[in-house]
Amino acid sequence: MSDGRLAGAPPSTRSGSPLLGYVETLLAACCWGSSGVFAVSLFRRGVSPESVALLRPVIGVLLLAAAVAFARRGALRVGGGALLMLGLGGGIAVGVFQIAYQVSIDATGVPTTVALLYLAPAIVALASGPLLGEWPGRRRIALVALTIAGVWLTVLGAEETTSTFGSGGLGWGFLAAAAYAAYTLLGRHASPRHGSLATAVYSTAGACLFLAISLPAAGRQVTLPDDAGTWLILIAFSVLTITGAQLLFFDALGRIEASGASVATSLEPVIAALLATVLLDQGLSTLGWVGIALVVAGVVGVSVTGSTEGKRTPAA
Repeated sequence: MSDGRLAGAPPSTRSGSPLLGYVETLLAACCWGSSGVFAVSLFRRGVSPESVALLRPVIGVLLLAAAVAFARRGALRVGGGALLMLGLGGGIAVGVFQIAYQVSIDATGVPTTVALLYLAPAIVALASGPLLGEWPGRRRIALVALTIAGVWLTVLGAEETTSTFGSGGLGWGFLAAAAYAAYTLLGRHASPRHGSLATAVYSTAGACLFLAISLPAAGRQVTLPDDAGTWLILIAFSVLTITGAQLLFFDALGRIEASGASVATSLEPVIAALLATVLLDQGLSTLGWVGIALVVAGVVGVSVTGSTEGKRTPAA
């Protein structure tokens, strides 16, 4: 492609309501919003970030494959080129995200990680035009900026929690954001063509293989939990944030534009903050509540204008 776009840009939506796509994305964000609580609980039980990064997707992809085998066996039939793209490209993107996200949480805490992670909508908005032909208008760009500002205010407004921006934390956080943006763009490209089930299963399976090879090669040790309670937490973590969330998110990417989906997932830190307030007695300052209001405003704005904002260029 002379213009650098992914070959054969998909239609703006698959059959079905774009509204359903936004609902699916918001539900995925709610699932992902529990990640910090689960991860911190596992770290406190002695499970290393590297172990969580590998075991969580392994359990998730096994459950995904079991669900597909039971319900829709033909959903995983794709060509060799698609398998390579999803397994290798998607696997590396998801795998890098898994390890960067867990190590960043362990090194600098949930607030710093979330603040850096939600630079991803800006990356997606910038890249979706040249790569996918989905050029965001000025209103969409303004909503992206509003949402990112809201995420940072929410994070920095969390009481009893201090964000620490050390060089290591910055590196892992930025890497997580870049990887998150990469698999959002790839999912938007692949889901309309190959289906959300194949995209979720092969990308997650590729991530497991990538992590199983790269972690030992980097001298990172993976150990199994040694008690039933820890296994239950890990399985619940996988069911919510891999099996359920990945299916919802990749199905949504078959219906709505990448930048819209990326902004809608910014509801995740709002859910995380509310869970921390209710479950961990970590309230929000006034700054934090202002941030939540901005995030909600940005997400609602993108959802309402989503059907008219995206402007495509014809495929070359």
